Amino acid sequence: MKRKAATMQDIARQVGVSVNAVSLALKDRPGVSDDTRQRVREIAQKIGYKAKKTPPPETPQTRKSICVLLRHRFFRDFRFYGRILLGIEETAKQAGYDVQISSFGGEEVPASVQEGRVSGLIVLGTIDDKFLARLREYGVPLVLADHQSSVYALNCVVSDNFFGAYGMAMHLFRKGYTRIGFFGDPNYTPSTRDRYFGVLKAIQDHVCPGDMNAALAYLTRFSTRGMIEKYVVEQNVARIFELYEDIPETPEALICSNDELAILLMQVLQKHDIAVPGDVAVAGFDDIETGSMVTPTLTTVHVRKKLMGQRAVECLLRRLDDPDAPPEKHIMSVTLVERESV
Repeated sequence: MKRKAATMQDIARQVGVSVNAVSLALKDRPGVSDDTRQRVREIAQKIGYKAKKTPPPETPQTRKSICVLLRHRFFRDFRFYGRILLGIEETAKQAGYDVQISSFGGEEVPASVQEGRVSGLIVLGTIDDKFLARLREYGVPLVLADHQSSVYALNCVVSDNFFGAYGMAMHLFRKGYTRIGFFGDPNYTPSTRDRYFGVLKAIQDHVCPGDMNAALAYLTRFSTRGMIEKYVVEQNVARIFELYEDIPETPEALICSNDELAILLMQVLQKHDIAVPGDVAVAGFDDIETGSMVTPTLTTVHVRKKLMGQRAVECLLRRLDDPDAPPEKHIMSVTLVERESV
């Protein structure tokens, strides 16, 4: 009876690593430790593994490549994520890497990741920890950009969302506003959560103890807008205005979870003859280009989007050079941009 040929799966089982890690080790590519590489080669020789003929060096299968994963819903927001992608592509190209961009809606792992045809992976934006666990099973070096996991200690590059929102709220207090709300869903992403808590901390630091309970209650009532991000995706300004009208007391100023929401809110307020900033001040977060083109121009927090993409690639390249290094967390500084809406 003819003996079944040894496979990479056989090696992976004996070494206790992923098939992708075996592939990287046998091809002498970065992404695995020297100890793992040596162990894979020893087992391959022991069980008589024979590698299949590989394509020439210039084919897609062997070219150095980085896969960027981005949720379907974020593709509509290229005014923000497009700038991060630009930083990723430019820095990767300078290092000799191609960039593949794959979108996901559920838990579909790109074929290039499953088949070990990428050197590393950058997840751009929010990702569910359950899906993140699936991706990690393939052993591909991974960096999160504009997101951090609450479960796994992973390389990540994020903006200082907490400090940015804190600074915006303190700016509003200095300008004389006292009734300040956060217009958004704190549970939508880790970024919006941090922005909410930044506003909360500013209130705790600024408001006198006698007014604290009222100020915190006011903020909380305005911040439980579970559907608002859905309406932003749908560009449903009517529903956004309904959520604004639900506020029991007219706010003096609203800090929105992002610029896109702030711009939609300003448009619908003006449509209903509510002046910005005369009747209510509106601030955003992200500093997308549109914010400087609307009337009034939007006061916001500048996020260093392109630099975030550059840092994500640099972090990934270090991970490829040293797979056993401890995870890195990079927090990008932000700056307040004062315009006309406040």
